[in-house]
Amino acid sequence: MCPGVQESLQFFAIAAMCQNRGIGVLNTLPWRLKKEMAYFSRITSEAAEGKSNAVVMGRNTWDSIPPKYKPLPGRVNVVVSRTLDKVPDGHHVARSFSDALSLIQPLVDGGQVDKTFVVGGAQLYREALADPRCTRVYLTEIDADFDCDVFFPELEPGQFQLVQEEGVPQEVQTEGDLTYRFNVYQRISSGSA
Repeated sequence: MCPGVQESLQFFAIAAMCQNRGIGVLNTLPWRLKKEMAYFSRITSEAAEGKSNAVVMGRNTWDSIPPKYKPLPGRVNVVVSRTLDKVPDGHHVARSFSDALSLIQPLVDGGQVDKTFVVGGAQLYREALADPRCTRVYLTEIDADFDCDVFFPELEPGQFQLVQEEGVPQEVQTEGDLTYRFNVYQRISSGSA
């Protein structure tokens, strides 16, 4: 592999979805799962000492974050939008997913950013999963259906496999009358295309 901006930056996707692959409705989450939100925060925040992680999100995802949590604290926030012009100091706007990754690369190279996570929405998830640099998917799978208008894309057969990761609970989680699992999928490397 040639060293270069586009080849060297690896990233992850993280999402929660219900059985019909729904991830949102009317620009909000269709469920309230405090333990799942704490898991999301922990996974996207834990970084090597002296570094932060980056989170990449689309404009609708940015708009869906309650003002008191915006920008997501302790992380470099990058919003992909063709219309948004300004985000708080220390955070960034990119015009495309590719531009977002190019913006993050110098932060990784300079030792400020440890890991990069794509946190939504559906279009960015599609772009991330199609990119071989997306090496891991943290997918909370909720054992129920919700009315949704935004959906997580299918993981292509043969591209990702379920793995165990230290620090990710293996047991079924229960909150109220909902059960769910924290699953981690690793991209299967292929020797040739």
